Amino acid sequence: MEEPVDSVDHEEVIYLRGIQEMESEGLIDISNLASCEVSSSKQGCEINKLRDDLISTYWQSDGPQPHYLLIKFTKCVNISMISFYLNYSIDESYTPEKIKILAGSGEHDLIEVLNYEFFQPIGWQNINFQNICNNGLLKCYILKIKFISNHQNGKDCHVRGLKILSPINLNNFDSNQLDNDNIGFTSIKFKSESVVR
Repeated sequence: MEEPVDSVDHEEVIYLRGIQEMESEGLIDISNLASCEVSSSKQGCEINKLRDDLISTYWQSDGPQPHYLLIKFTKCVNISMISFYLNYSIDESYTPEKIKILAGSGEHDLIEVLNYEFFQPIGWQNINFQNICNNGLLKCYILKIKFISNHQNGKDCHVRGLKILSPINLNNFDSNQLDNDNIGFTSIKFKSESVVR
């Protein structure tokens, strides 16, 4: 089923406006630094569709609930926001309703960080950690996002986009905050030599 041209244009505006808002808040997408696994996917709707920046494509699960995304970084990162692009008007019962976010340093020590509920979402759905973590930053190596239920009791889910966002001033060096690295160099030696005197 093809979408009307006006609908696609309007959806592109919503998509791009959401990205501009993320950038204006001083955030950058770090999901390209991670490897991702999913509980299941339908052929043609694999995990790479989450990051292709096309509003017409999506990851679709294909198995029993709960579905999940497992996002693994090679080093500890500070995450200020996770954003999902969802469209209830198109996906209806495939639209996630309740999710859980878990985080940790490995799969063996994941702890539940928050539960979140969407209500007929259209556009970027931003989940931040302001009231949950110090400085509003979730520090972890691994994220697990569980899709507990969908709208209208749907079974499989569609997620049209995913951004894992971190502060953009990642490589600013402050000798008083050597332990507060976001994504930049992690060793004190590299940090101390990362700026010109």
